[in-house]
Amino acid sequence: MCLFLAMWCVSGVVMMYVGFPELTQDEHYAGLEPLSADRIHVGPETPLALADSEAHIEQLLLTSSAGRPVYLLKVEGISWQGMYADTGARIGQLPDQAAVAEAVGFYKAQHPNKTVTGEHLGQLHIDQWSVSDSLHPYRPLHRVAINDGMGTELYVSSLTGQVVRDTRRSERIWNWLGANLHWIYPVQLRKHRSTWENVIIVLALLGLVSVITGAIIGFTRLRLKRKYRDGACSPYRGMTKYHHVLGLLGLLLLLTFLLSGLMSVGPWGVFDSNSSFAEQRQRYQQQDGMLRSAPAYARPEDIRQLIRENPRLPVKQIAWHWIGGKSHVSLHGSARGVQHLLAVGETQSLAQRIQGHTAKLIPSSSILDWQQLDSYDLYYSSHHNSYRPLPVLRVKFDDAEATWFHIDPSTGQILNRLTDRDRLKRWIYKGLHTFDFPLLIGNRPAWDLWMIFLCSAVFVFSVTSVVIAFKHLVKGWLSKG
Repeated sequence: MCLFLAMWCVSGVVMMYVGFPELTQDEHYAGLEPLSADRIHVGPETPLALADSEAHIEQLLLTSSAGRPVYLLKVEGISWQGMYADTGARIGQLPDQAAVAEAVGFYKAQHPNKTVTGEHLGQLHIDQWSVSDSLHPYRPLHRVAINDGMGTELYVSSLTGQVVRDTRRSERIWNWLGANLHWIYPVQLRKHRSTWENVIIVLALLGLVSVITGAIIGFTRLRLKRKYRDGACSPYRGMTKYHHVLGLLGLLLLLTFLLSGLMSVGPWGVFDSNSSFAEQRQRYQQQDGMLRSAPAYARPEDIRQLIRENPRLPVKQIAWHWIGGKSHVSLHGSARGVQHLLAVGETQSLAQRIQGHTAKLIPSSSILDWQQLDSYDLYYSSHHNSYRPLPVLRVKFDDAEATWFHIDPSTGQILNRLTDRDRLKRWIYKGLHTFDFPLLIGNRPAWDLWMIFLCSAVFVFSVTSVVIAFKHLVKGWLSKG
């Protein structure tokens, strides 16, 4: 177990600087081409017709794939569906050549001064770098290699025609020393989620048992008043003494690291909610049993006009949002460049619509507090290449789970939900495991130095145990020989 503990410390430090591969919001928008108004001949009602009239629409987007405008529709419980906005043809299963064209175009948009080609490496459901649950609605995926000299590989969804993940050679190498080790993440195990979770639970429990039993022995052998004959508090010598002292001094740290690591997978459903976030969000979006009305800017000419009237904002993506059965749109040029527009003739402001329908999230409870956050805090933060918009509205309810919702005031979109159990997990996991506190994480390298110090201390302790065990094993082998 101390070998595992030493490995977790080293891999944890690597993960501080090289995370598991993901396509960030900034990378996503950098790879998109501005929408071409002249190529849009199909309105949003056509892709909406793909969904059942009672279906809960999670997202409707107009974006691009390989230079062509495409509608992307996400219905609750169903994978993404794609439709080209120039012809109305469904994407279905993206051909290999189209996947290569999208990957190359995406890369060139990010690196306009480079000339590259792509090679199709095959279509797959899951591999080492695409095991994330967030990619399930996009599968199967095309894997495309870009000959840029950095070993870049892009994953293109066969359902949407968009790049959904990118990796580089150096990133993949470091992840074998980082996330893949730390999370016990080989694809052969991780693709079986329940089995993987059970492995993590067993390893963490074994680690806790090892630390607790070692602590019991350590305390029973410790003498602070009636010291040993040589005046020492510990009966041990050499490496064993270092192990004894370090183990007792770092006991709390060892326990919190292992306990918080165990809690990261939410064992035995300890952090599961008794209410459905999807149902709450649906009540907020619908009105009188209708999940959606005719979308705002429903005609192709309306969409073309939206794009042409925003020359200062290169419109790369248009998103439709529903509040109380009525829709509005947001125009996106980047992760931070967003403009929202209500439907023509709408009399209520977006703020009024948000306020008027937020109570429907949990109609059986009352709103305790409205708060606008202009900066990040303990429960709403953005770091490690992630992005969350500001300002944001925090709405607190007096229900049995003391639920909080974070709402983007610029779009009306519900960004996330935090129950009392979610907030507890934040303290147990992010607090105890990664020390994710604004005072530290907002003042790097203070956080880096603190985490490296802690990981180094636990690593040294683990090495002392491994050395002691190895000596005893060698002694046993020699005596038998």
